[in-house]
Amino acid sequence: MMLNKRSIVAWMMALLVAFLASCGSPAPPPTYSDAQLQKIEQYTAGIVALRDRMDELKTLIQKEDWVNVDTFIHGPLGDLRSKTNYLTQSLLLPKDKAPVLDAAKEVFQDLEEIDVAAAANDKLQATNEYTKAIADFDTFFSLIPKSN
Repeated sequence: MMLNKRSIVAWMMALLVAFLASCGSPAPPPTYSDAQLQKIEQYTAGIVALRDRMDELKTLIQKEDWVNVDTFIHGPLGDLRSKTNYLTQSLLLPKDKAPVLDAAKEVFQDLEEIDVAAAANDKLQATNEYTKAIADFDTFFSLIPKSN
């Protein structure tokens, strides 16, 4: 009979512990510190400066200046990959990092396609890829965490 009472007490204790654990408040979601957000904004500013120069690329495509299109992609925009790598390395939360990396890859792919179109002297294809690159840049920027 004594063993039976111990079993009942053990079950009641287990239920009490489970109840108390379920009443606890959930941990707050992970966030960035102000210093981390400033670092992200600093990296973003360098990428924004390159995005602002995309109008120059559009002008070169319209003029069908294929040599300078190639030079521009590999010259001024050549820093884009390293700048986005620095930015993505500063993103500590996996929910932020993966989408930003994917968006950056889309921008790189668009620039590579512009380069291919320039080599083929294909203004229509270069223009279409330029339009996609601008849209992908905008997507990229929309995914970057910002300070409130």
